[in-house]
Amino acid sequence: MQAALDIYFDEIRQKRPEFEAAITTWRDRLAPRLKEMETERKAVIKRAITRTVTAAVIVATALAIIAILTRGAVIFPFGIFFGIIAIVIASAVVWVPVFSMKSQTKQLVVGAACECFGFRYETLHPDVSAISDWRSLGSWIKSQSTSGSFTSFASVKTPPTPAFDRLKDAKLLPSHDTSKFEDLIEGKRAEADFTMVECKLTEKQGSGKNRRTVTKFQGILFNIDYPDRFYGRTLIARDGWWSWGRTDGMDKVALVSKELEDAFTVYSTDQVEARTLLTPDRMERLIALERHFKGGKLRGVFEDGHVTIALEAGDQFEAGSVFKPLVDPDRFIETLTEIGLVCDMIDGFLTRDWYKDKI
Repeated sequence: MQAALDIYFDEIRQKRPEFEAAITTWRDRLAPRLKEMETERKAVIKRAITRTVTAAVIVATALAIIAILTRGAVIFPFGIFFGIIAIVIASAVVWVPVFSMKSQTKQLVVGAACECFGFRYETLHPDVSAISDWRSLGSWIKSQSTSGSFTSFASVKTPPTPAFDRLKDAKLLPSHDTSKFEDLIEGKRAEADFTMVECKLTEKQGSGKNRRTVTKFQGILFNIDYPDRFYGRTLIARDGWWSWGRTDGMDKVALVSKELEDAFTVYSTDQVEARTLLTPDRMERLIALERHFKGGKLRGVFEDGHVTIALEAGDQFEAGSVFKPLVDPDRFIETLTEIGLVCDMIDGFLTRDWYKDKI
């Protein structure tokens, strides 16, 4: 079994030095802890499904009796609608431990993967492990409301990275009513501090019955701190997307490659610096990052010693499904691969050789 596991990890072990400790981390830390959590995982999911099925049977029985007594007069469509609401109310709280299990798994797996690179990880999820019924849920909400920290079960509201304000100032983020953040990764790479976080921006649109919540942005925000300031200000965005960028006092930059010229639009106050910064190799790394995360509409600002990038994408760093067995090395390997790709992008902009050439 151990020999097979060693072979399984060999494919990634040779790709980068940070992966050397992966097999030890998995064998000594992750696998034993996930094995301990597996029994609990099965129990909380079984309890949630059983409660939901029981509630559905009771509601369906009640609706059937009402339908017989009223000859179906009050069942469609309002009876079905209120029946669904009743099932959700009756079983919703029992799914909170499932969310808690998912959050704990993410913190464990992604956190261990980040440690291989010397990074820190935090889900930014609130601790809901004490919630098991409606009474404990009420107490939890009350305590969170009193402290002023409650926003939702899934994220926090306060930006945990300067990337948000810098992108907002450059008008590279859309207007929105609410902002939520989760999956914060921070650390030092190539002697520079960086932060990365998932962000979701929403806005209320319409009025009355047509009022709805629209997702204006969902993706990843990156901020990389340079030890020295840039001489100018450069904005980059996928070609054909440029919707908001604040380009006053800036000129469009002609890139050295026609393929990149077709792929990106760049504005800068310093044409020479922009072309020196955005070499084909570095921009290809941005494209690779976009491709891996199945994202799009990449845009960013290079200013005052900071590289700040936004990439629209779905949920990342999920560490696998909570509905599947936890002791699966693919959870760990996939997360290592994702973080490694982020490092490739950062390395492309932050090598010491590039600093010397530029400064």
